Amino acid sequence: MKKLLLVTLLLFVMVFSFGEKIKVEFWHAMGGGHGKTLEELVAAFNRENPYVEVVPVYVGNYGALSRKLLSTVVAYNEGTRDNLPVIAQAYSNWTSKYLQSEGIVEPLNKFIYGDAEFKEVWENQIYQVFKDICTWGDTIYSIPFNKSVYTNYYNVDLFDLYGVEPPKTLDELYEVATQLTEDVDGDGQIDQYGLGFRTTVDDFQTFLYAMNGKVLEYAGNGKWKIVLDKDTTVKTLNFMYKLKSDEVAFVQGGYLNDPFGNGQIAMYMGTIAGKPYVEKSIKGKYEWSWSPLPSVDGVPHSPIAGTDLIMFAWASNAQKQAAWMFMNFLLDKVNQAYWAVNTGYVPVRKDVVETPQWKSYVANDEKPTIALNSLKTAVPDPKPAAWYDIRGALGTITSDFLYDKITAEEAYNRMVEEMKNLLIENEELAE
Repeated sequence: MKKLLLVTLLLFVMVFSFGEKIKVEFWHAMGGGHGKTLEELVAAFNRENPYVEVVPVYVGNYGALSRKLLSTVVAYNEGTRDNLPVIAQAYSNWTSKYLQSEGIVEPLNKFIYGDAEFKEVWENQIYQVFKDICTWGDTIYSIPFNKSVYTNYYNVDLFDLYGVEPPKTLDELYEVATQLTEDVDGDGQIDQYGLGFRTTVDDFQTFLYAMNGKVLEYAGNGKWKIVLDKDTTVKTLNFMYKLKSDEVAFVQGGYLNDPFGNGQIAMYMGTIAGKPYVEKSIKGKYEWSWSPLPSVDGVPHSPIAGTDLIMFAWASNAQKQAAWMFMNFLLDKVNQAYWAVNTGYVPVRKDVVETPQWKSYVANDEKPTIALNSLKTAVPDPKPAAWYDIRGALGTITSDFLYDKITAEEAYNRMVEEMKNLLIENEELAE
């Protein structure tokens, strides 16, 4: 706190001396209600700190933000110094890409460990899985921002009607999916599937993690080791195929909120960020809830979704200090509660549950607590610069397998080969 006070006083002196506010341009991809909540937090920070002006710049979706940030980094490396943000949202694999160029992303260790109060928060209150995502070796390059986990969406009314409980293991998942699959109108066609899943990398990862599988492991010095186990991968793919071929799962590439909303599927595993879309699809027709993801050991191994915030090294010292104040502000316990309650994202600090705002939020709804509890055993995504392309490759291979174009063993071999080539291309493959 003393450190932050000194920074505040220093910024005040600088502003007083030069007569201008210190501007911090913040590029983000938060639209709709999420964007409104973010703008409210920015406005509150600016009111509390009249000598600083955080300027939020909505770039569009994540794809647009990624392209703009990458083009800005390339332009900076070529000598352009115009229109540079001070902070931005970034997936960890984007950050890894920027770290391949020197002097782009600002290390945050000095800010975090230079303030005894914040150091205690970072070490004891921020969930470990988020710290892992934000750390490269011993260096912290980001802070967690909009984070979500995967849970099991299920139709409470249907589960009650059939007298079944949300599955905790993969064996139970198959059993419950079988029980809930039915030709309701007797026309010879299944019109109620017990489960739905997508032919995407996200669902492959969800099932793989449920099997205690891993894809990549950090080997240090920006290098990654392929640790995708053949037996586990083949077992995962075959389990997904069995659900599809036994016709107890509805399978498609698109989002599942509409099939869930119209009763075509009784449950599916997806990110909590899909909550508003589910509510819109259901339109109050039935009660729904979340349950922890099933797995082979009965412990949820949820993938993590969402971005972090990075600070750029090209900013002035005054901008960096002001940007850190804003980052600190966003990680404040009360502000984290406000963000979580109004967006549905999980808070990134443990002690948010102590706030009146959170207690009121969960008083009549257990879903946020279910999501939050999943963080204890959640699994962070790998973060090589090649990860975006790796995800695309794994998704295509998974789909090819599920639609009988290749065998499970061929799928595994292709996955390993694609990852190897992409990591080599990005100079990230561990020897």
